[in-house]
Amino acid sequence: MASLISPARVAPRMRARDVRQVVGELVRLATAKAALDCDVVCRAVLERGEASTFGFGRGVAIPHAAILGLDRPIGAFARLKLAQDFGATDNIPADLVFLLLSPEGDDPTHLQALACAARRLRDREVAARLRSAKDGEAIHVVLTSDAWREPDEPEPGHSDTRPANDLTNGAMCTSLEASC
Repeated sequence: MASLISPARVAPRMRARDVRQVVGELVRLATAKAALDCDVVCRAVLERGEASTFGFGRGVAIPHAAILGLDRPIGAFARLKLAQDFGATDNIPADLVFLLLSPEGDDPTHLQALACAARRLRDREVAARLRSAKDGEAIHVVLTSDAWREPDEPEPGHSDTRPANDLTNGAMCTSLEASC
């Protein structure tokens, strides 16, 4: 995750009226320093969303698309003030949204980055911390490191109390070169 997102690409209190506006704002954040056309990128993400759902459940969504002109995956994150319906099977609107843009034609990298984001955001403790973080810097720390965890807290994925339907395996993605 650390290679996907910077503090400048975190929106700690995004207000949006619908999914289209959420995607548009996240695309602007993600592409602010890239030579990409925001409208083209936004259309690509929304078209991808028409083919599949971006809702992962429990209030998490990961809109994503492969984009021509990128040399590496990039992300942007928003904590929404008004949760939006991203089509999750549990019907819970998403208030935690991570946009992932990957280089077109590099499906393995896209899938690895998507898996890293999904594992991180599906961790119940991470989600709770993201929802209660005071600002964008705190959100960035929660997204990209485990420094906030208590020293005696069990490592994610190693607890006997982890729910059976929790899709995280406790792996922390610090770079896309490292396996999740």
